[in-house]
Amino acid sequence: MRASSWRWALVASLALNLLLLGVIGTWWWRSDSRSGPSALAEAVATLPEPDRTTLGHLLDQRRAEADAIWKELRQLRTASNEALSADPYDPAKAAAGLAAMRDKFKELRDVVEGTALEIMPKLPAEQRRKMLERRSALWRL
Repeated sequence: MRASSWRWALVASLALNLLLLGVIGTWWWRSDSRSGPSALAEAVATLPEPDRTTLGHLLDQRRAEADAIWKELRQLRTASNEALSADPYDPAKAAAGLAAMRDKFKELRDVVEGTALEIMPKLPAEQRRKMLERRSALWRL
């Protein structure tokens, strides 16, 4: 392998490792605060019937979708790692693996944001405010 190819492989490997370290670190850092129900689930639990049941089922469905996406992300990470460490190194294959992971992360974000946008109109203003305060507290450093 040429020296320039090794450099690109090293840069790509470092980028992927930093991305994964960030994801794992964020999950680990937030895991203590996420031991209970999410802020959205707590807000839904305060709603009167039938909204509570309907939106509770929606949350369960979206959680299952998110879990499936996380499973796919783990598989994509494995494939990306293999492409990044392959000999000979194929820059196109490595770039495609990282792009697939990026697209899957976007899919996950779309599920989470879509769920929030679907539920928010059903919540009273006070519940939305409390939920956002709790969410903001999780992101404070």
